[in-house]
Amino acid sequence: MMKRYARRLLVLSVAVILTSFAYSQNSVLVNFGSSNCYNAGAPAFSLINNPLSIAPSVLATCGLSAQLPDFFNVFIAYNPRDTKIYVADVRSGVDTKIWVLNMGLPGNIACPVIPVAPTYSYSYVSNNFEFDNNGDLWSFSKYNVSTGQCNMDKFDVATGAVINTRVLQFPAGNFPTTIRSGDLTILPNGRMFAALGSTPSRLYEINNYSSTTTSASATYLQILPKDCYGIAYLNGQLEVAGIDFNGTCYYFDYAISTNVLGAEKPFQIAQGPIDNTSFTPSLGVTKQLVNSVKVNANTADLTYEIFVKNLGNTIINNINITDDLGAVFGAGNVSNVSIAFVPGANNGLLRQNLFFNGTNFTNLLGNGQNLPNQTLNNNDYYFKLQLKCRVTNLNAAKIYLNSAIGRGTIGNAGNNTLISIGDSSNNGAEAVVDPNNNGNAGEAGENIPTPFNFSILPVRFINVAANLNNKTSAVLKWVVATPTINAEKFEVEYSSDAINWIPLATIKIINSNQAGYQFIHQYIPAGNLYYRIKQVDNNGEYVYSRTVLLHNKSGLNNYSIYPNPAGNYIQVAAPYFATGKTVIELFDATGRKILS
Repeated sequence: MMKRYARRLLVLSVAVILTSFAYSQNSVLVNFGSSNCYNAGAPAFSLINNPLSIAPSVLATCGLSAQLPDFFNVFIAYNPRDTKIYVADVRSGVDTKIWVLNMGLPGNIACPVIPVAPTYSYSYVSNNFEFDNNGDLWSFSKYNVSTGQCNMDKFDVATGAVINTRVLQFPAGNFPTTIRSGDLTILPNGRMFAALGSTPSRLYEINNYSSTTTSASATYLQILPKDCYGIAYLNGQLEVAGIDFNGTCYYFDYAISTNVLGAEKPFQIAQGPIDNTSFTPSLGVTKQLVNSVKVNANTADLTYEIFVKNLGNTIINNINITDDLGAVFGAGNVSNVSIAFVPGANNGLLRQNLFFNGTNFTNLLGNGQNLPNQTLNNNDYYFKLQLKCRVTNLNAAKIYLNSAIGRGTIGNAGNNTLISIGDSSNNGAEAVVDPNNNGNAGEAGENIPTPFNFSILPVRFINVAANLNNKTSAVLKWVVATPTINAEKFEVEYSSDAINWIPLATIKIINSNQAGYQFIHQYIPAGNLYYRIKQVDNNGEYVYSRTVLLHNKSGLNNYSIYPNPAGNYIQVAAPYFATGKTVIELFDATGRKILS
């Protein structure tokens, strides 16, 4: 927790934050249609980089004229499980033909040799389709325009067998005119959206589509200004696209977080959009300071924990993490550097960089490694590292801000398809890697550096000891690291059971350079005595020393009770002065308590 100080100037020491690239997420739009706005007889699909920027570019265009007579009644989908592109032709109305295309991800992006004959062919006819992160394929079927209901089918892409189905109910008053016109998309985080119908097309979110116990439902979002046939997820937004078949091709961006539809724009690179999908390399990083120990007046031992997660739906190539401790603390002030994977948090068996020292060697991982995307059956899409270091020449008036930088790529520089992504860490545990859960960890407020302020470190107890003195008192001695910056006082506590604690004394900290302290607990009882020291800061924060045990076997618990035998009264005498309350209980000869 950051502390406040009156009349103190805090300066910042900040590590260099992400400069060589702009995106922690970089979606690639896959457009099926034609290479110009309207050319139905030349079906093709293109992979478009930076699709929402002012300068999108084509990574690859793959022609399908040998496989398809035109671009009508064809769907396209990306499968995160095998990182391949699937093209479906349903023009016959009685069967589906599927081509499975390996584009070379993650190390390459290039058109494969596409056979004329389909990879699969079967009688199930889909109405649009899309894969989720697990590689399950979803489609609509059997729409009843009167009731606004259709089936939500999960089917086997290789056989066409329906694995399970459930009823999908559209909201009253906003039924789609048809489900044969439109498209659906599934985000890396699992949410499904669909643009369906014509004159008008409507935008929906599909809920509970993967549930096996409840029906699916659609949330109506809005009417689209023009008919839209394609929809895709791009960098935290949706793109819905269409063609008017009179030479105009267009798209609208839709902000998922605010439910705002943007203005009409010309479709990317003047292509014709008939159906869309996308794949999204996305990386998220967090960093937290999990331990800090003051060593001396200007030195501390720090322990950081760095969490890295593949938030996208494709494998990330060349994964690495950079942490430049020298840029924050000064290269000559960093020593005793070590890194290690947190047990159970490196299921992909990544290799660390054995030369990492936080100054001239700043990559935490060895080169040439991959980070898989998350699917149903894997747990190697994230990892966690612990970084320890000693830093010296610290300034108590300075806040040191540090970030770990995650980097990765897809594609290949050799054919100009290389895409770089990166993320500057967000301060905190792994839960803050993507606070709004939209798959994009690079948005405003999600890349906060991790702070460290030497002045707010608690006092470090070097030693605490308790010893008997003359059988009736305990001498407590403790030693702390100096200077005790921002420290107000020590409170001495004791207990007979290490559960219920009693305050004994308060000792003000007058001299911040005083290391040794002492307190004598007089007239101690017999038995086990537990002691601890509570150090309290000026702002009320506190830290405890370790607990020490003193066993007083020689304690004088020999009370004197007289007269004996007693008549109308008794007297109890103790051989020491007892502080606090003393409880006396009186029992009769049968064991019945008659006085307390």
